[in-house]
Amino acid sequence: MRNQMPPKPESILRQYRWWEQGKKRATEWQAELCDVFNASPHALGLVENDPSPSPLIVSTAAPTVADYGDAAYLDKARGDLARLVALDNRFGAADIVRMSYKFFKSLQNLVGTGAYERSLEKEFNSLIGEVAELTGWLAYDAEIHKLVRLMNNESLHYTRLAGDRSIELLTLQNSSMHAGALGRPGEALQIATSVLAGNYKLSPRLRTLFLTRKARALAQAGDESAIGLFDEIESLYLEGVEEGDPHWAWWIDERELAWHKAMATQALRQDGLAIVEFEHSVEATAATETRSQYLHRAYLLQAQVDAALWDDAEATIKSLLPLISEVESTRTKVLLRDAIARVAAHSRVPGKIESGIAQLGIALDESDLTEAW
Repeated sequence: MRNQMPPKPESILRQYRWWEQGKKRATEWQAELCDVFNASPHALGLVENDPSPSPLIVSTAAPTVADYGDAAYLDKARGDLARLVALDNRFGAADIVRMSYKFFKSLQNLVGTGAYERSLEKEFNSLIGEVAELTGWLAYDAEIHKLVRLMNNESLHYTRLAGDRSIELLTLQNSSMHAGALGRPGEALQIATSVLAGNYKLSPRLRTLFLTRKARALAQAGDESAIGLFDEIESLYLEGVEEGDPHWAWWIDERELAWHKAMATQALRQDGLAIVEFEHSVEATAATETRSQYLHRAYLLQAQVDAALWDDAEATIKSLLPLISEVESTRTKVLLRDAIARVAAHSRVPGKIESGIAQLGIALDESDLTEAW
């Protein structure tokens, strides 16, 4: 605006200091990733010549494959996948999704050009399907929704080629989750129901997962019968994990079920019960699950602000502030920005909340600066 006053020198200095701090943190973060994967910043997708590359650009050139897919390569790739999962749980998806997509493309090119041992074809297809599933999940957390759907479809393609029902089921649950997040509860319900009624051999823990997806979709559509399903869900969950359950089933836990029940009750405007379940989900989240701590506390803050529980909201804000600089989850940032807007919509807000929300906004802005760098 033409009539806008020029920024004060101290304001410019403060922004410059934020940028310098962000630059230092980004450099340290890149060095850590390069050390973990024993690769250069270019190889990991942290540095590119194009300043605004798109992960969805399809190259028409023949892929260049420098590696050969033998058993040693397969074992190393599986180790890389495990490290990506660990980094997501610690730091969130926004900084990792590009790396995971490049990993998927490298494996896809390897198999597509035939540079692998034919006896390992099933194992490579299964691995590509799992890397695609992970990339889809990371894209979901990073709010790159076109990439989510693309990666889910790629995952289903490769897992079905491999006959890998385990990762196929994980991808289908991701697809149901994504449909619900985009406001398509009918699609989310259809996916969950197709698994529950299909020819999949579901253990109690896996049935728990897809029955939860069904309940979430019903609640999102305004069907109150969703709440009654949680008695069956909790009963199935208490049957425990079976020996044949997939390795990824570890995250179907008390925290996850509490959060889903909170989301379902919130969708049905049962806000009092929703807050209790959001609190439960935070309490049941391990301190080492940093990204989950960040996400679940953001949902709790939203619910507390809606109910004007200012003392509780103040405590939640204080617990969120140190996590903002540690985790890059675009989805969680969106939730926190929304919580700030909800505070502004209240006519009377205590000064301590106004101060806390202001600090939250500053921390998010600073985090945005480091992400842009």
